[in-house]
Order: sequence, then structure tokens, then C-alpha cells
Amino acid sequence: MRKTLKRNLSYDDRNHLYYVSLYYDGENGRRVRRTRTYPTMEQAEQVIAEYRRAQLLGGMSTPKDVFVEDWLRYWMDELIKPNCEETTCHGYENILNTHMIPSLGRLYVQDLTPVRVQQYYGELRKKGLANNTIRKHHVLLHAALGAAVRQGIVGANVTCLVTPPAREAPQHRFYDSSQLRMLFCASEGTPLEVAVKLAGCLGLRRSEICGLKWRNVDLKRGVLTVCEVRTAVSGRALEKAPKSYASERRLAFGGSEDLEALLKRLYRDWERRRKQDPKYNPEGYVAVNEAGKPYQPDVLCQRIAQFIAVQGLPPISLHGLRHSFASVANSQNVPMFSISKALGHSSTSVTSAVYMHLFDDAVADVVSQVASAITGKEQ
Repeated sequence: MRKTLKRNLSYDDRNHLYYVSLYYDGENGRRVRRTRTYPTMEQAEQVIAEYRRAQLLGGMSTPKDVFVEDWLRYWMDELIKPNCEETTCHGYENILNTHMIPSLGRLYVQDLTPVRVQQYYGELRKKGLANNTIRKHHVLLHAALGAAVRQGIVGANVTCLVTPPAREAPQHRFYDSSQLRMLFCASEGTPLEVAVKLAGCLGLRRSEICGLKWRNVDLKRGVLTVCEVRTAVSGRALEKAPKSYASERRLAFGGSEDLEALLKRLYRDWERRRKQDPKYNPEGYVAVNEAGKPYQPDVLCQRIAQFIAVQGLPPISLHGLRHSFASVANSQNVPMFSISKALGHSSTSVTSAVYMHLFDDAVADVVSQVASAITGKEQ
């Protein structure tokens, strides 16, 4: 018995075959359906993808011939995947497959209206998605329909007539210097110690911590180079260069005796373990678990959150320790430019936008100094 899996595709569990049904223009101008069988779903889906691509590339008699799903998949395959990082594509596909295509995919692109798109945003809100997450859907759909306009599939981009949710200011948690000291002391001797201190002392991102290798740590000069990151896509580890030129940077850790001593001890331990077992951490990752395996970013974040909860410290994420680095640096009157460079931001405007809530005291100090200069009185 055949069971429909999705549009154009069904499965016969008795014969163990996948049926692909596609429509073509007949001699009399009427649509003709042709059905073929394939032994695997991969083959069947490839045929469907090629059919949709041929339709789009070959041109349509009217825009109504293009379903939203077909256009979104074409846009992903032909315009996004060749030009974007795999992690970015994975995020886009998650939005498409989980939300956008199930809701809008069966509509024709020409039939998509501002009202329907606005309703879609409302559906997402009812599902519990945050405003900033819904805005990501808006940005994605706006880009996809913009490409459809440029390629003549549709006459106008309806997302230009839609009001996306208001942007929500992110609520960052961060530690002060005394809380960081407490966390550093609690983590001493644990596999999490180096990750905690790299985030709190140097402001490294989680992917930068997971991707840091001994070959990029100069213990003699007290400098490490951020030039590799480790992320994950669908549970699969992915190593690549940092996301921007500014993210590739060199950071001196010689000024932190605690961190410097820790790195030297861990390096000696790695060399000793390698002599005993050549298969132990052969890639030379700095942050590893008890078995010498590199962390996946999500796993590392979960373990640190659990550790902090057990210690009875205020809850904070691994990224929150990066915020803490920026906060402590600001409290010590470190210039914004220097903080931005250490964090790997492309410009100080990025740092200001993300961390402005941390710099309120500095702004108050500026006001006080100006008032003092005007009145001639010390504040």
C-alpha cells in the first residue's frame, strides 16, 4: 500500500519502492502526470529536486506555477549554499523545514500576501518563539522573495509591506571580578577549568575555545592565536576559520599568571599522555574532557552551566563569561577600541551595540567630568 510522504513522493511498504509523481506539459497544453519508482529515498528526492530546478531555470508560463516551497528550496540550493557557511545554511534549513514550508509551502508565490505573512508571524508567536527569532524568519523570507523579484518569478516582495515584531534587547548576565575569582577557584583541577578561564580572562567565544589547539599557543611568548573554531551541525563536528577577519586575532595571556601556569601544566600533561598513548588527543585540542576528547560547543556549555549550578553560584552561560570579560575590562577603564579588538569584533560599533548596558558607569563618569570642567567644582 502506498503512503504519501510529501508532495510528489510516496512509499510502497509492500514493494519497498519510492514513487515519484511529476507533472509535465502535454501536447494539447494539458498537464500530464508521470510516475516512476526508485529503490531509495535519496534517489527519489534527487529526481524531485532536479525537476523543480529545471522548472525554475526553464521559466514558467505564469508565476502561479511556482510554489513557495519550490522557490525556497531553489533559493537555498542555488543562491545560499554556494555562498554561505555550512552552519548558516543549517540554520536556514531548520527554519524552512520546521516552520516556513509547513505553513506557507503549499501556496503559490504569486498568491502570497502581506496578510498571510503577518498571520505566519502570529503563528510563530503562538508557538512561543521570541520576537528576535521571528525577525530571523522575516529576514530570511525577505531575502528569498527579493531574489524571486530579481529573477522575475514574482512582481513584488510582500515582506516590504509587513511589520515584523519589534526587536527585543537581549538580557546579558555577567559576573564581576569577585564572582569570577570564585568561579575560577571552584573550577581548579577540573576539565572545565581551562574553558572557564579562557572565556573569563581572554573573552574567547565558545567555538574559539573548542577549536583552540596547542599548535596555536606560544607558551614561551605567552601568546595564543585564534585562527580555528569548532562548531557542530546536526551533531557533526565542523572545523573552520573564524567567522570574520577581525575574529582572527592574537591575545597575550602572559599578564595572567594563573592562566599562564594552567596552560603550561596542561601542555606538559598532554605531552606526557601522548607518550603513553599516541591516540590520546592527537589533534592537540587545549580544552578536552576526561577522555581527552574535544568538546562540542553545546555540550561544553551544558557542562559549565551544570557545574555552576552545583557550586551554588549565580547562573551564567559560557558566553556570559565573555560578557564578564568585557565588563571587568570596562570597569578598569580599558578603552573601547582595545576591548573590541580583544573580543574579535569588526568595529567598536559592534561592541557598543552588544555591551552598551555594561558601559553606563563610564558614561556617568564622562558626565561628571564635563560638569566639573564647566562649573570648576570637583564632583
